[in-house]
Amino acid sequence: MLLIAFVLFFVFLIIGVPIAFSLGLGSVLAVFTSEKVSAMIIAQRLFSSINSFSLMAIPFFMLSGELMEAGGISRRLVNIAKAFVGHLTGGIGMVDIGTSVLFAGVSGSAAADTAAVGAMLIPSMQRNGYPKGLAAVIQACAGSLGPIIPPSLTMIIYCSLTGLSIGELFMAGFTPGIVIALGIAFVTYLYAKKYNIKGERKATSGEKILALKEGALAIIMPVIIIGGIVSGVFTPTESGAIAVVYALVVGLFIYKEFTVRDIPKIFLKAAAMTGMALLIVAGASIFSWLVAFERLPRTIVSILVGLTANKHLIMILLVLFLLFVGMFIETLSATIIVAPILMPVAAQYGIDPIQFALVMVITLVYAGVTPPVGGVLFITMGIAKAKMREVLGYLPAYLGIIVLIIVLLIFVPQISLWLPRLVF
Repeated sequence: MLLIAFVLFFVFLIIGVPIAFSLGLGSVLAVFTSEKVSAMIIAQRLFSSINSFSLMAIPFFMLSGELMEAGGISRRLVNIAKAFVGHLTGGIGMVDIGTSVLFAGVSGSAAADTAAVGAMLIPSMQRNGYPKGLAAVIQACAGSLGPIIPPSLTMIIYCSLTGLSIGELFMAGFTPGIVIALGIAFVTYLYAKKYNIKGERKATSGEKILALKEGALAIIMPVIIIGGIVSGVFTPTESGAIAVVYALVVGLFIYKEFTVRDIPKIFLKAAAMTGMALLIVAGASIFSWLVAFERLPRTIVSILVGLTANKHLIMILLVLFLLFVGMFIETLSATIIVAPILMPVAAQYGIDPIQFALVMVITLVYAGVTPPVGGVLFITMGIAKAKMREVLGYLPAYLGIIVLIIVLLIFVPQISLWLPRLVF
């Protein structure tokens, strides 16, 4: 039954069926061809998979991201990044990375961050001497910080599946997210040196203070979201609702960047993105149930135990497996499929569940930057009007530094664990 689901999934994917329907339809047909289980399980899984209080955070964060973009919060974050890092070698490329870090703290979606920041800064990078392919790769890698630096939709889904603390996993993402941003900035600096791309004029202290003053309400937003979750004042789902109210009030009444007439269009766009995300969750849930029913996790554990007893080596093998999976399956779908499979493996080897969850999320997110799926990369290529051959020359350097950071997180778990242990 599971083999049929796998084969049908890849067949549908190859012929161009959207990922949510590829997973769902392949699994549904596999259930119908089997006499082991009732077809009623399909309706039960479709409903129960999205009948989750934690998943209610997804529409709220999607909507808050749209309100931020329409309300001018995004532009003010760019101005802050320009004031503080625009003078560095590489100039606008560093601004792009800095803006993506700030944006990651309020959105939680790699696609949303990439589209919003990329539309503003990829043309600027090209005007400042960045080749099309390089500009696209920088934004794809920087925009992918969205699911790593909290809040994170991928982490919310992971925790809803495994019962981990969302607050702890959010805290674990902070330090690795900053380290990855620094790694991306380092590679960008080397390319900027190669192409002789200089920074802009250094901002004065007054200009920095002005940028912070104008963008203060934008910076306060992630503080409210994360601070409320960590302090226990509200849940991650409630924090999403508060983020929506905050972005709505700031954009409508303080910055006055949109009017009441614009609100239906903003809500409609957020609803479309939410529907896409929840369709993926629902479709993948049937597949993940089949995986559990066929006892695949137990099979994988028994195979791995026979290979090695070293937990670091196991994690490296799992990272290689996740890189392969993430190249072909969209990040949210891959998370839903492999989390129930690999969590028991991590537990068997005594790997800290928060450390493993973070390594898994980072690996799947950046595997998703690569072709053939490469959703985030295709967004940036579209904005930059770059061809695949222009991108492939730069992608290995950026992914190489990220893989090195993942290996560092495997051998030095304190990088990801010190903050959640301090706070919780």
